[in-house]
Amino acid sequence: MLFSLIKFLLVSSLTQSTPIEQSVRLMTYNVMRGRYNCYENQLKSNEDFCRANPTRSFAIRADFVRTNLANIAQHIRQYEPDILAIQEVQESPSSVPNEREVSTASFLAQQLDMTFTFSPTLFDNEVQMQYGIAILLNHRKFIILSVEILSLPLGLEPRNALCLTIQSRQPNITMRTCSIHLDHHETDNTIRLQQANTILNWLKKGSYYPTVLLGDFNANRTSQTLRNLYEYFFDDQSIDGSRPTWSDCGQELKDKIDYILLDRRSQWIIEEFLHGLRMKKLYSSIDLTMLSDHVPLFARTTLRVNSQ
Repeated sequence: MLFSLIKFLLVSSLTQSTPIEQSVRLMTYNVMRGRYNCYENQLKSNEDFCRANPTRSFAIRADFVRTNLANIAQHIRQYEPDILAIQEVQESPSSVPNEREVSTASFLAQQLDMTFTFSPTLFDNEVQMQYGIAILLNHRKFIILSVEILSLPLGLEPRNALCLTIQSRQPNITMRTCSIHLDHHETDNTIRLQQANTILNWLKKGSYYPTVLLGDFNANRTSQTLRNLYEYFFDDQSIDGSRPTWSDCGQELKDKIDYILLDRRSQWIIEEFLHGLRMKKLYSSIDLTMLSDHVPLFARTTLRVNSQ
């Protein structure tokens, strides 16, 4: 009888602690609304670029933006992200199409067959569009449980953090993902630090879920902003993970300000990490840095949790 009881307790203990795993493919990309025009003339005359525009007409800016976003979508599609955080996004404030503008997240979500959640931070009167950040999600793999928008301290312009609590369809694992775009003041890190601390304090107070922060933090690894974040999060430490991600128009990439950050409390494993310059090219004549002033980052990860 005693032996049977001990055996039962041992089996129960092993069963309760058996880990389950979920693969999660992560990507972040500041797409600059698809309006990056640093190489616009070269791209308009590029045959590979124009394949996404059968009419070859660029009568209005929307023609170029739509073609640019279609090429961006083709690059993204190669990596089949489950979670795609995008920054510098514009969306129409109404259901009436604006023929002179393109809704960034809507267009990319349609191209990639993903669902999207958009969080506006301001209204751009010049183009009559809302502007902000978004998360695109693989709806075949995850469902959204809740959406939370965290207002951040005001910098050069309004900012917020968009966070989704999501659940994988199989196995049943709940996690949180946030799209981040911190203040872009070039020399003053004060507001960015306050914004990062606001995010950290909010995460500490609420219910805990394995969490990933993706986005444009506008701060390099040695900044106090990232040092504070690194107390609770980690990222890829390879050479690829430390390469610059942003540049001025026509210049070489010069600063790492985009990140995929995984929380330290959970068992995240980075299986593969790719910097934009090492991603597969669709066409040898089009470099990713010609499509935006940032390059994307991609991480193939595994999240391991103990089954209940």
